Amino acid sequence: MMLFWDTSAVLATVLREPHSDAAQEAARASSCSYAWNWLKVEAESALARRGATPTQWAALAALLGAIRFDDIPSRELSTLCARNRGWRLRAADAGHLYCFTRVATVIPEIQLVGFDEEMLAVARRLKLPIWAPSPPAVGKAGRVREASNVHRARRKRG
Repeated sequence: MMLFWDTSAVLATVLREPHSDAAQEAARASSCSYAWNWLKVEAESALARRGATPTQWAALAALLGAIRFDDIPSRELSTLCARNRGWRLRAADAGHLYCFTRVATVIPEIQLVGFDEEMLAVARRLKLPIWAPSPPAVGKAGRVREASNVHRARRKRG
């Protein structure tokens, strides 16, 4: 599977975050990874600001080494700005999404992997292909419901 990575997904593979399990699943599923080259700056800045460990820096370097990077030519910046007037995304998110749309014209089967809800909402509105994690196992959901029911029963008794 070919995936286009947003910084939110890359960081979730390196740092422990709410979407880390899903990001790891995407990394395992990806046969070829693409991203906008600005992702390097964002990811390194995030690790520096969070005081990343040497192990986290090494994990980021390995991940970045496996990604094919694309750029947004300066002649297309006015197009990006015009599109973002309708998208209303933060600058970097608009850049990632715009770059994804460029790559998707050449690789139609590519999917966007990211966890930024604003960017994903725009991608959904544009009907762009978005990677989604596997649904949770049926047994797991059943156990959660059972545990919840036991908890409620205990509260009623007390």
